Amino acid sequence: MPLADRLNTERVQRVATARHLAPNDPLRARQLLHDSLTGVDPATAPAHPLHAEAAILLAELQLRLGHPADALTWATYAQHSTAHLHGPTHRRTLHALHLHAAAHRRAGHHQRAYHLYRKLADQLTRVEGPHARRTLAAHATTALVLHALGHCQAARALLADTITTHQREHPGHSATARMTQHLSRMWHDCATKGHHHQDA
Repeated sequence: MPLADRLNTERVQRVATARHLAPNDPLRARQLLHDSLTGVDPATAPAHPLHAEAAILLAELQLRLGHPADALTWATYAQHSTAHLHGPTHRRTLHALHLHAAAHRRAGHHQRAYHLYRKLADQLTRVEGPHARRTLAAHATTALVLHALGHCQAARALLADTITTHQREHPGHSATARMTQHLSRMWHDCATKGHHHQDA
């Protein structure tokens, strides 16, 4: 077998093994993914299906392990790579976009996270519809990011509207209760900080 083919086969095996190990042995899985991406510079590497898959897995693991800056590097590559390979509304691209937004949010880059969550909500609206659970989840997270940016009224209004739609379209779903808890925390946070808003 030619060297290039053998190396590619080894990369495929490492990624498959890492996917299997990730739930119970994230550190070992992370090492395998690093090995499979040896020689790949995420800032300059061209789009590649295997590298994109490994990058998504690695970014997920880095977020789980509390390393958002490292996750961000590979999530950025994964989003650009999957969009190039599959188009902007493919499920892999949307997953990578969500991961990219989450990495920015966890890293404290709320402005960038806001724009990415808005983009995710727009794409999900096109693919799944404006009332789909994932679309509404993206709106709810956008509201949380808006609140982190200090836009309290806009955040509360968006989240309240999202809760109303979610209750109507998905009655009894547990996400409504979680969103309502987030909204209560927003109100409590504003009260604690002594904010005086026109909608209070």
